[in-house]
Amino acid sequence: MSMTADQTHSDESTFADPAAVLDILGDAVAREILQLGKQGVVTVEEFAAQCDVSEATVYRRLRQLHDLGLVEKCTQFEAGIVTKGAYRTTMDSITVRVDEEGVTTESGSGDEFADAVQTVRQTIDLDEVRYDAKENSVEVAFTLDDEQFQTFLGLYR
Repeated sequence: MSMTADQTHSDESTFADPAAVLDILGDAVAREILQLGKQGVVTVEEFAAQCDVSEATVYRRLRQLHDLGLVEKCTQFEAGIVTKGAYRTTMDSITVRVDEEGVTTESGSGDEFADAVQTVRQTIDLDEVRYDAKENSVEVAFTLDDEQFQTFLGLYR
């Protein structure tokens, strides 16, 4: 199961509190802040106007989003003077995984191919990797246990 929201760095990181991430994504104002903050640096006043809520509400959501690492504070300058604080969204995607160990949430690059390659690197022990930069080709060899092999066959038959 995947949900996308948004992140500027390309490496994945697992959030310490998946429940808090899911809770904040359930809030319409927080989602709108994430969307607006992905477009560029936005002030609290601009968030309040765009979201049609009070600045106090925006500050509360920004604090929650910042504590989770979903937004970062930026500084705006006018004529060389710091004028006001602003924020931007720090990620391109959030992946929600549900398995026998529970629920985890991870930020990702927003590049599905890069995220898929990273997932393969993290979950499968590769026996051999060869590539030809001139041909833009990659050959990967890995060994799977019986269950993984059956899953693989089910996907590629």
